Amino acid sequence: MPPRVLLISHEPIGEPGLVGQILLERGCETELHVVLADPEHPNTDFPDPAMYDAVMAFGSFSSAYDPAARPWVEPELDLIRGLVADDVPYLGVCFGGQLLAEALGGTVESSPAGHDEIGLVTFPVAAEVPAGPWVTWHGDRVTLPLDVDVLVRNDHAIQVFRKGRAAGTQFHPEADTAIFATWATVGADHIPAGLDGPELIAKVAGAQAQLRANCEALVDWFLHDVAGLHFVSSANSLRRGVP
Repeated sequence: MPPRVLLISHEPIGEPGLVGQILLERGCETELHVVLADPEHPNTDFPDPAMYDAVMAFGSFSSAYDPAARPWVEPELDLIRGLVADDVPYLGVCFGGQLLAEALGGTVESSPAGHDEIGLVTFPVAAEVPAGPWVTWHGDRVTLPLDVDVLVRNDHAIQVFRKGRAAGTQFHPEADTAIFATWATVGADHIPAGLDGPELIAKVAGAQAQLRANCEALVDWFLHDVAGLHFVSSANSLRRGVP
């Protein structure tokens, strides 16, 4: 049976994008659960995680600590705590990573003035993932307990972290030009003064090929090193436990 991956989006525009595409190319089956398809009635009736080989959760325009979001954030935190306890592989992207940080005993806080990141980011080279460029869009950041491994950080935020079979990123490996352009339109008020939306979109478009290659490397790292789903052949078939 091919590996099955549950994908959790929060708003419909927080789609799995490149990550979802690459999972399919790697031979995985995916199922999408959208929490805020109807914002008046958040769907926190998550599928049984025992049915999946891994779970991934993506970004949100909400802040994890916003009291208005907590009624739907709390059930997702319970889900993530259960995944960690049961050793189910989990990848949290931006907001999804921030929820993982809280589930592991850390915190989510608003970034200090001048430390939000929107556009493209490159950080020091790490063994686990490419240095960039990556699409980034965040005004919050995490703190982590000492038992969580920080794999990448820059002057603004922790960028990649891991504990066991759970990993989080602050940037958005899933975002391509179309996704970023949607965010820049819908969330134009999030773009800091001095940055120009169309110029940011053009820079993302110019990096599209490298963004795709970087996303492939990150997805492969997660599937192979974090989740333990090992490649059998160059045809992108997968099975458990084969080095």
